[in-house]
Amino acid sequence: MTIEAVVALKTLSQSKRRLSAVLNDVQRSDLVEAMAQDVLSCLMRHSEIDIVHVVCGEGWTRDVFPKGPLVMWQEAESQERGLIAAYEMIAARSAAERLLFIHSDLPFLGQEDISAVIAASLDHHAVLSPDLTETGTNAVLRWRHQSLPLCFGENSFARHQQAAKVARTRWRVVRARGVARDVDEPEDLDRLDANDPDLGESTARWLVATDINVSLGATHRAC
Repeated sequence: MTIEAVVALKTLSQSKRRLSAVLNDVQRSDLVEAMAQDVLSCLMRHSEIDIVHVVCGEGWTRDVFPKGPLVMWQEAESQERGLIAAYEMIAARSAAERLLFIHSDLPFLGQEDISAVIAASLDHHAVLSPDLTETGTNAVLRWRHQSLPLCFGENSFARHQQAAKVARTRWRVVRARGVARDVDEPEDLDRLDANDPDLGESTARWLVATDINVSLGATHRAC
């Protein structure tokens, strides 16, 4: 049974604007690239993922991505811009039996997290994997025949569950540690530790090169 993964990347210069309080533009862009590299590498290494699709806004080039079974698309190829539109563009073009829609800001994503999500999809269940607060959804696995709409955005975890009920789609929730720990707010940077074996290699290298502790300390003192 074929499984393909879909990752959408915003215009690089506009990504993670909420981190601007503690990171300059170069640091922020480099972090976004590093996390995307870790997520894509993890997906491409997984034995059950056949192809990884990445839909890119402006500022992304193929040479920043790991080598492997990856297909790059431009966001402009979709009829309208936006995360959900980018995801659904690939869904319309893919013949895979299952599609895993997953965010790119998950530097702790591991093989076991992906395996847990895939395993939960057996018996034709959709799978929802929330963030730590269980307000957002960081991954959705959907079978091709299912009409479950994607509801990424504010309060998406509750909205995805409601959408599944309305569509009469069977679903399961998987609380996977590597899927839950995204980096979106300045305080999320505090959980990054270059010595953490679960942290992706690219993000760990960024952390060492950036000396993030100095940047955060200076910001906290300024406040």
